[in-house]
Amino acid sequence: MVEVALDTTDKKVARKRLDDIVKEKQWEREGLIAPKLQREAAQRPLVEHLAEFRADLAALGRSKSYDGKIKARVGSLLEACGWKVPADVKPNDFVAWRAAQTEFAPKTLNEYLNAMNTFLNWMVRQERIAANPLQNIPKVDVRGKQQHRRAFTDEELTKLLSVAEHFRLIYLTAIYTGLRHGELTQLIWADVQLDHKCPHFVVRAATTKNRRTAIIPLHPNLIEELKAARAKGVDGKDRIFVGCTNPDRAIRRHMEKVGIQPVDDLGRKVDFHALRYTFATRLAQSGVTQRTTQELMRHSDPKLTANIYTDVTLLPTFDAVKGLSWIGEVAPVSVAQISPHQPPQKTALNGQNSAQVVTFSEDQKLLPNSFPEPNCVDLASTGTEGHWRRGGDSNPRYGCPYT
Repeated sequence: MVEVALDTTDKKVARKRLDDIVKEKQWEREGLIAPKLQREAAQRPLVEHLAEFRADLAALGRSKSYDGKIKARVGSLLEACGWKVPADVKPNDFVAWRAAQTEFAPKTLNEYLNAMNTFLNWMVRQERIAANPLQNIPKVDVRGKQQHRRAFTDEELTKLLSVAEHFRLIYLTAIYTGLRHGELTQLIWADVQLDHKCPHFVVRAATTKNRRTAIIPLHPNLIEELKAARAKGVDGKDRIFVGCTNPDRAIRRHMEKVGIQPVDDLGRKVDFHALRYTFATRLAQSGVTQRTTQELMRHSDPKLTANIYTDVTLLPTFDAVKGLSWIGEVAPVSVAQISPHQPPQKTALNGQNSAQVVTFSEDQKLLPNSFPEPNCVDLASTGTEGHWRRGGDSNPRYGCPYT
């Protein structure tokens, strides 16, 4: 039973209002009209729904960076496609917009679709719309079309640091810790433990991508750089990297100044995030195990560490091959000639085949078909030159060729 306030003392008015409510619920149940929440939401502009969606994201603890991407991508689509209210959203409009894009990479187009789907799916859960009209639109195939990053070479890093000015410390920290842009710019002096037995950063959960606190070891030289950079009287709540709010733009400027191409001949790009790739690659170059590198990179999937963040073109693959010991030609086995007239020795065990005599000259090689069975056991000398039997201690020089 459902109680409804009719807000009247007049019986005739109350009866009319009750009949209207019952009729509305019956029509909703039969699908003749949409539920009341959807009818009300249909009259409101999409920009209002978007503002409430973003407020909900903030309440859920999503980052400002994520909120900014949702605002930019969904807002752009609403304007470009002319979508004012929920009923305006049509699959054909999005497909036409996507087909007209010539500057966006396939991955970026998929990110726009993902952002819009995230917004519309939220509206479905809030019962503001019945279904997501874009849910069946396929994504663009990005296989073979992604623009990959590469690691900086040591020579490039030396050039970059020579012109980095006050960005030098943040570059060095990224190179030797693998911290992300957002994590670095939010570090405060209270996060660095320079006087600890094992100096480290305590990267707060609120600033990390996976929302988990991270302990980041510090290189001895980086410790000295940080000590030199900390001014007297600095408060623990002060940011470490003051004036480095946009390192992406700065590194592009510094790369151009020293002649580092942003995209190489293989189509791989270098930017600030490539310093994180550089950290992983330098660990691999130094012989650090993949499991340890995965832990330092804070990756949940080892494939991400090995296949994405490690630049295999900088690994010492040529030196690894050169370092292998050389086998060369295998010298033929020399065994004294066995008399062809010597009969085979019989086994003393019932149910087993007797050993076969192997006959060959000094200059012949021992051939695999000289042995009778592919599953033969170790052979040992009988004490008579040139004769062999089953069982006994195996001769370390002449093993079974099928083993």
